Amino acid sequence: MKVKGIFSVLVILLLTTLSYSQNQKEYNILDENGKKQGYWEKKYENGNVKYAGFFKNDKPIGILKRYDSDGNLKVEMNYIENSPKVFSKFFYPGLILQAEGYFINQSKDSIWNYYSIESFLINSVPFENNQKQGIEKKYHENGKIYEESEWKNGIKDGLTIHYYENGNVMNRIFYMNGILDGEYNVYGLDNNILIQGQYENNKREGNWIYYKKTGHVDTKIKYTNGVAENQEKIDELETQLIDELEKNKGKIKNPMDEMYNAIPPK
Repeated sequence: MKVKGIFSVLVILLLTTLSYSQNQKEYNILDENGKKQGYWEKKYENGNVKYAGFFKNDKPIGILKRYDSDGNLKVEMNYIENSPKVFSKFFYPGLILQAEGYFINQSKDSIWNYYSIESFLINSVPFENNQKQGIEKKYHENGKIYEESEWKNGIKDGLTIHYYENGNVMNRIFYMNGILDGEYNVYGLDNNILIQGQYENNKREGNWIYYKKTGHVDTKIKYTNGVAENQEKIDELETQLIDELEKNKGKIKNPMDEMYNAIPPK
């Protein structure tokens, strides 16, 4: 009976060993050409998984997950066979979505959305070949648009508009090839015009008009090549503007100030 029992134990151990060996062969397989096939895992020195996913002919296919050395999921990339597009999601610690969008041949493409750690949308950025191309939108925490700006080939070019949280326009600014060039208008919370001016080649030019809250003209200042005729009056106006901004502190928020590490690593 003892011999039979020992034999049974040996058989179980042998079957377990064979099963383990077979399972070991089910992942991290290289074919005869040295290409990755099937399920693969790579680990950090501390034993935590670095990445995990399926490969076909040395190329990822389906969901590939990457982790930091503490075991937190950093990015989830969805590879489609025979397609250069890869939809990717980046995460804050705790599986909180940080950013999502497409890569094409490792370059950002189409719309990328970025989120705060509190999970509200911060901005939507249009990309083409890793450069901003189109209208970028940034948002207040209440979901309303904070900024709309036009981009061409990675450079701000065209109209930029900022909005208050109530949806009214804060200012309208024109850029040309990355520098201020065109109308520059500033508005109050109630849509009342505050400042009207013009930029040429990144310098104030011509008459700049400053308005009272009533809508009546307060002051006109003439600029030539960025230099004002009456600098003392400018200093006075800037002091008034700073005082006004201090009164409105808390009403005007830049959502980017609350953004935490929202740009995905390359």
